[in-house]
Amino acid sequence: MIDRAKIEAMVRQALGDAAGTAVVDSGDALVIPPDRGVNLGSPYDAQTLRAQLDVQPARIAVGRAGTRYRTNTLLRFRADHAAAKDAVLSEVDAKLLDKLGLFEVATRATDKRHFLLRPDAGRALSDEARAEITRRCPRAPRLQVIYGDGLSAAAFNQHGEVYHRALERELAAAGIPLGTPVFVRRSRVKVMDEIARLVDAEAALFVCGERPGLGYSDSLSAYYIYRPAAGATDADREVISNINPRGVDPARAAKLTAEAIARILRERKSGVVL
Repeated sequence: MIDRAKIEAMVRQALGDAAGTAVVDSGDALVIPPDRGVNLGSPYDAQTLRAQLDVQPARIAVGRAGTRYRTNTLLRFRADHAAAKDAVLSEVDAKLLDKLGLFEVATRATDKRHFLLRPDAGRALSDEARAEITRRCPRAPRLQVIYGDGLSAAAFNQHGEVYHRALERELAAAGIPLGTPVFVRRSRVKVMDEIARLVDAEAALFVCGERPGLGYSDSLSAYYIYRPAAGATDADREVISNINPRGVDPARAAKLTAEAIARILRERKSGVVL
């Protein structure tokens, strides 16, 4: 894990807080001065530049010092890279799972290293997981809800509770039973197909952390599919991605998910066939 206090102290020293920059109480956050659009002096078309900055988080208009990034841009890049690695390598909090009433199983990936090196292991349930799901999940539900860590445990730790509570409300309003949700550790998307077939679910929903980028490392994705066959592919499922407060707000994403689940149950199909 990153010692953010030490990193913040280094950043403040590098950027010269003592030279007149006001000190900001950042709490647990790492504060780095903005770089996009502020290091360029007088841009040729300031209005167009501002419009571009407003519609994307990409590292554009950051300027340079000779042939190199400026200090604040380089520090921001390295901090984002560290946060991405942190998200991938950390674990979902077991206390959060207890709070949400989710029972936990695991895939055939035996540890984080195995999970990252062998994606196929994260797509298949362990024998113990199959037995536990069979014992605890009702047979033939209209919807089987599945959560997983995916490639960002940080995403579920930060937004899982808001999303799950909202999903409970939205599914209840739509008249769709929530059933018995399950959390699958060291899991990838396709594990949802095996679980759906195991319990004979009409539809399955799998919510997990997205692969982090160099900017957002805490995004969830919600995948849903109607009766996945043994040979189901990504073309058979649909997804709502970029679920985070800066993208699709988790509570709104839960509402969109419930609406999508109602649609595929009504149409009895999902994916490109729609």
